Amino acid sequence: MYSALFFVYGLMQLGLFVWLLRIWRETREPVALLLILPQFFLVWDNWRVAVGPLLGFGDVLYWLSWPSFWIHWFAGAWLIIASGGILRLAGIGFAKPKAVMALFCLVAVALMLYDLPYFWTKDIYPVCEYDLIRYGGSVKEATRCFPDQALTAPGDFPLAPVITCFVVIGSGLVLWVRRGFPWLFLGGLLMLISATPPLAKYKLDNLGEFLIKGGAFWALWQFSRDRVRQARPLDAAPSVAS
Repeated sequence: MYSALFFVYGLMQLGLFVWLLRIWRETREPVALLLILPQFFLVWDNWRVAVGPLLGFGDVLYWLSWPSFWIHWFAGAWLIIASGGILRLAGIGFAKPKAVMALFCLVAVALMLYDLPYFWTKDIYPVCEYDLIRYGGSVKEATRCFPDQALTAPGDFPLAPVITCFVVIGSGLVLWVRRGFPWLFLGGLLMLISATPPLAKYKLDNLGEFLIKGGAFWALWQFSRDRVRQARPLDAAPSVAS
């Protein structure tokens, strides 16, 4: 059942990926371009879990799994930059100065540097949950694949994803109060809730990833289209024949 669920999650993320490409083609907004790479690998991440039971453990599944971790560490915080860009598109006054946008970028870069050592200090291990066969960053008693499999130390606190989520929630709250647009806030809040242990154990955090990205893309679509309409010159009024 869960492998099928991850296939569905992948389809949902693929739908968002296609939507993001359309936003980029229609608006040429840099924020849309920025999010294309991490969004593509959200599709990859869900489908590499979905095909795990078909492939089984081995080199193929192992190397299919690594890009999910690399992009998570490298580009997971880019949603912070996107949040600042969305606020500027929405015409929020305090976000217009370049110094404020630079602050969003600085926070994202700091979190990227924080995760950078994971590239050479982390490994991934066989993990078995429900009907899933996958590689993960840690092995707990409940996720052992065989009785004598060694357990790993608990993973580090996910600082970058948590800060990213709070930045999205804060940016979304501003949009809700100032522009009447609640969906970025709700997407970030539901992502945070879905990542709590009672829900994450049922893999609802992957649904949360869809919701936070969906809220961000909706905001980007809404406010980038507003900007395009404002920039478009008015059609000349038709002349009246005398």
